[in-house]
Amino acid sequence: MPFVPHKAPFRCPHCGFIQEEPEHLISTYCRRCGSHYEAAATSARRKLSSRFQRAGHQLWKTPSLLPGGKVLCHRCGKSHTVSGYARTTLCPFCSAGIDFGDVTISSTTSRPIDTRGNLFITPTGYVCSALTVCNEAHVAGRISGTLICEATLRFSCSERLSCQVSAKSLIIEEGVRLELTCPIRSEAMTVQGQATGNFQCSGRILITSGSLLEGRISASSVVVEPGGTLLAECFIHTIARQEPVEDERGLALLASTEGPLSAY
Repeated sequence: MPFVPHKAPFRCPHCGFIQEEPEHLISTYCRRCGSHYEAAATSARRKLSSRFQRAGHQLWKTPSLLPGGKVLCHRCGKSHTVSGYARTTLCPFCSAGIDFGDVTISSTTSRPIDTRGNLFITPTGYVCSALTVCNEAHVAGRISGTLICEATLRFSCSERLSCQVSAKSLIIEEGVRLELTCPIRSEAMTVQGQATGNFQCSGRILITSGSLLEGRISASSVVVEPGGTLLAECFIHTIARQEPVEDERGLALLASTEGPLSAY
């Protein structure tokens, strides 16, 4: 006979509806109001936790969650609450599957990758998915399509890549010769090797000694260390500057103006 898990009643904290679920439930959706809630505070959960801890095991902790235990779906742009012990989840708005484990790609794949864990593409790996989402990423192979990296993205491959990239922090590692044909967006960028492309950075671009950056860049500031080379069309977002003006009484005042500064 197939194994039938023991069930226990769980009450929805939003509408009070009671439904039968497996006794070791972590989280669920209410069948009446559709709200998501955790069952981690139940006695069954506490017994399970203490039993795992006595056995010397650590309970799974979901990485890379927004404040309030929420996860952002990059397909529909909406966020929803998940359990701190979840390994996977489904977006209730667009039904997209989101994983929380690390992913390593060592061969060619076209499957969608949507995880809040880390992504590692080995030198023999190739991701040709339309949309790839991860927390941190280390690309030593090839990738095409669109890559959204919520944290740090490292390139350690010498390739010509056709991939739209959006990352919080971008690092071109030492010894790399990288050519990117699509626009690259990030909050901060560090160049330790050689890179060519269109880089749109909302913060600072750092070009270290012995490195080279070519193409077109947009940033709030650019720092070129001694020995570094910048050969690019630059668009620098300047900080608001103060200019003296006079009011109707002839008194000198300071007015803030802000505008772009082009440099070559």
